[in-house]
Amino acid sequence: MQEKINKRRIITLMILVVVTVVVYFGVTRERRIAVPIDIFQVENLESIGTVELRSGNATVTLSYNGAYWRVNDRYDADGDMIRVLFATLQQARPRRAVASSENDSLFHALREHGVHVSLYSDEPELTFYAGGDPEKTQAYFADPRSGKVYVMTIPGYKVYVSGILELPEEQWRNKLVFGFNWRNFRALEAEFPDNPSENFRVAQLDRDFGVEGLVKTDTARLNTFLDDVSLLTVDTYLPEPGLRDSLQQLTPKWELRVIDIASRNYRLRVYRGDGNGVVFGLIGDDQPAVFSPAKVRRLERPRSFFAGK
Repeated sequence: MQEKINKRRIITLMILVVVTVVVYFGVTRERRIAVPIDIFQVENLESIGTVELRSGNATVTLSYNGAYWRVNDRYDADGDMIRVLFATLQQARPRRAVASSENDSLFHALREHGVHVSLYSDEPELTFYAGGDPEKTQAYFADPRSGKVYVMTIPGYKVYVSGILELPEEQWRNKLVFGFNWRNFRALEAEFPDNPSENFRVAQLDRDFGVEGLVKTDTARLNTFLDDVSLLTVDTYLPEPGLRDSLQQLTPKWELRVIDIASRNYRLRVYRGDGNGVVFGLIGDDQPAVFSPAKVRRLERPRSFFAGK
């Protein structure tokens, strides 16, 4: 009896030894292949002056000129979007490497169809490929040097990390339509093609701004109106030449022009809504944009609105 008990104890001990060895080497191997959390990090993000995002035939280059960020050296960038970009780059971490059986196919897909991200200071600092699964629920970054692909997350948040890197040019642009500096403001002109008698011009009269031709201007209403003009933002820029050409053939519902002291004109033409809760506008000569009706409604003010009592 005792001999049987001793045999069982020996067998149990041997099993425990085997399990211990397996666990030990398993943990050791796990540590050996632990993902380096800083593989897609730049030591000093504040030194980055250019971010290039290449995808297919499109390239978005975000560059800092010493005062503000620009988009493809054509437009001012949206400051909030730039802050989101750098917060993403700072906080994104690899959660794990993808399975070996998936790595090569995913790396090829990211290289061919993903976004090639490059960060520069005075010289190249970091480059990688970014993308995600078809449903955009799982983000991947790929290291072009090692060919390794990693699942990316922002710890504590459920967010598609690659999303900010996949945005087209128009979504990086500053959303302010006029964005004029009050120190450079000279005049504003409004036209209503269906009711020309309500056209008006705002300019400096004596020491204050007023509506030309009115005996008395309601300055409270005028100041609120000018503030609304200066803060007007688009909902979305539309890179559609066909829409631009169509709008240019139509008569706008109303139009605003802001003139600065250098005689530069900032123009907005607003068209009737499409019945789906959006209003189309044409900024400058050729940039279509979408506005929510509530935004532009505050600017649809005729001359008589500013008449003082």
